[in-house]
Amino acid sequence: MRKFAANYLVSDNGIYLKNGILVTGEDGFAIKYIDTKGDLREIAQLTFLNGILMAGCTFIKTKAANSEPDQPFESIIMKSLAATTKFSIYELIDLGKLVQLQFPEMKIPEIMNKTTSTLQTYGGFSMESQPGIYLLSGADLVNLHFTSNSRLKKIL
Repeated sequence: MRKFAANYLVSDNGIYLKNGILVTGEDGFAIKYIDTKGDLREIAQLTFLNGILMAGCTFIKTKAANSEPDQPFESIIMKSLAATTKFSIYELIDLGKLVQLQFPEMKIPEIMNKTTSTLQTYGGFSMESQPGIYLLSGADLVNLHFTSNSRLKKIL
């Protein structure tokens, strides 16, 4: 079992936790998310990373796409994925950076949650957990915005 903390982490249900802790099994799957309510204390064998932690996932097309959305955000997502049947976490971050350029007022949590929802609601995608813990670095952590330097790196 390993423990990681970061400025933010994304729980398995899309909630962003400030200074949260992610506990993983030896297989690389997230076991537990701990909400420190922003008050992170030193714990034995806890690794702190600068950025946003997230567990691995893949989106797989499991059914036909629903009707074409009429909202600009959802339309951008669906047009970007027109011929896609499988979508990795790396591609999710790349899409988030593209969306950030189109909607500069949106914050990373909103972009990621809305993108995930659009994939599932309109795109016919299902989200499957994958082994691996990833760190999004180079983001603007004060304003929670993607930047051109935002990168996703597998850390476990």
